[in-house]
Amino acid sequence: MKIIYPLAFVMISLFVVSCNSERDELLYVSSSITELSDTQYPDNNDMESRSELWDKYDHSLFQVSRNDSLDFTIRILPENEYSDTIIFNNVNLLSWIPTIPDHVLEDNYLKEIGIINAEWNRQQVRFNKGEFYLSNNNEENTNTVRVDLARNCLNSYAWEIITYTENNEKKSSMYHGWFDFPKELYRSLFNEVNAGKLTFEDYREHLENYKDPEKKKINLEVLRKVNSESKKTFSDFRMQSYPLTGARKSKYKNIVCPSGPVLINDMLTDSTTYSTFQWPGYYDTSDPRPSTLSMLGIPKSVVVRETTSNNENNDICYEFDVSFARNTDTSYITRVVIGGIIPAELNQMSINDYNNGIKKPMGIGNHGFYEHVTYANENPTSKSPYYGFILDDKGMWVDSHFFGVDGPILHLDENNPNLLHFWLLSFERHAMVTHLTFPI
Repeated sequence: MKIIYPLAFVMISLFVVSCNSERDELLYVSSSITELSDTQYPDNNDMESRSELWDKYDHSLFQVSRNDSLDFTIRILPENEYSDTIIFNNVNLLSWIPTIPDHVLEDNYLKEIGIINAEWNRQQVRFNKGEFYLSNNNEENTNTVRVDLARNCLNSYAWEIITYTENNEKKSSMYHGWFDFPKELYRSLFNEVNAGKLTFEDYREHLENYKDPEKKKINLEVLRKVNSESKKTFSDFRMQSYPLTGARKSKYKNIVCPSGPVLINDMLTDSTTYSTFQWPGYYDTSDPRPSTLSMLGIPKSVVVRETTSNNENNDICYEFDVSFARNTDTSYITRVVIGGIIPAELNQMSINDYNNGIKKPMGIGNHGFYEHVTYANENPTSKSPYYGFILDDKGMWVDSHFFGVDGPILHLDENNPNLLHFWLLSFERHAMVTHLTFPI
C-alpha cells in the first residue's frame, strides 16, 4: 500500500524527453499521485456511496505526452499488484485549459473576470468504458467502467482522477487521487490557447494564489445585443424543499449551518455556512465557508430578454435577469443575470430530474462542472455565448464564490414547454438556494 502523504505535500514536476522510431515525444511526469485516508478526509461526501473496492487500488504517477497539436496521451501508473496503468489516447488537453470567448477581448475587465472565473470553477470530464483502457489484465482493469479527470478550482495546477465501478447498473466511486499538473507545461499550454488574448503572467496572482479581482461595472453590451425583453410574472418556491439528488444528496451532510435544513428559505441568511474546499481538493467542515445569501431573500422581478450573442455564431439566446431584495433590508437589490442560453438546449424534465438541466458555473463561456469528453471537445469556450453574473444595484460585479452561489440549473417544466424552472446552486453545489418558475 502506498504511503499516504500529509495534506501539506509538495509536488515536484519533472521534464523528460524520450524518443521512438516514429517521432520525438515530449514526456512530462508529475510527482506522486496522492490519496487521502478517511482520517485525513473525514468529510468525504463519497464515503457513504463509494464502492466496496475503495482503497484497494493505488496509483503513483501522472504522465502526459504530446503527440501532435491536439493529441496528447495520458498515463496513470499503478502502485500495487491489483492496479493497472490507466491510459487515455488522443486527448485534446487544450480543452481543459482556461480561456475566454473571442468576443470579450475588447473589454479588459470582462477579459479579467472571464479568465479568473474559468480557473476558479471545476471542470470534471468523464471518459466512459471504451474511451480509455488499462494496460494489463489485473483486477482494476476488470472493475473500471468510467474514469474522470478534473481540474479543480483551487489553482492552475490542482487536478484529480476518480475511477468508478458498476454493480447492479449502479456506478460508484472506486478510487480518488490528487496531483499537480506539470507546471511548466500548464503555463505553456495556457499561453498557447490564449495566444493573442492574454498570457499566464498577466494573471498569475489570480490563477495561482486566488487573488480577488477588483469590483467594477459589467458591460453586458459587449456580450450581446438585446432584440426584445419583457417582465414576467413568476412563482417562488423558496418555502419548499428541493430534491436531494446528485451532489445535493451526497453533500447535504457538509452544510454546516443551518443544521438539517428542510426549506430553501432556511439557507437564505448570512449565517449560512458550508464546508470549505481545501487544498488539494477536499471538503472541510472544521473551517466553514461564510455566505451572504440573505441577498437572495426575496425575489422581486424577472426580466426575460431575447438576445443575439456577439460570439462567432451570433447565436440567438435567452437572458434571464432576476432581481432579489435582501430579506433584512428590502431596499437593497441584487441582480442575477444568466445569459447566452440557447433555446434548443433547454429540455423538459421533472423536478426530480433537475440535476440534468443546463448546469453552469458563474463566469463567461465556462465549461460545465461535469461534462463528457466529447461534449467538452466540441463546445470550446472561445465560441460560447454563455455568461452568468451576480451584480449589485449599480451593476457592479459581485464575486459569486464569496456571495455563496456557484451557478444556475435551468430546465423546462415537464408538462409545459413554455415554463422555465430557474434554480441557483449554493457554494460548492451543496444545496439549492433559489427555485423560481416563469414563462419564456
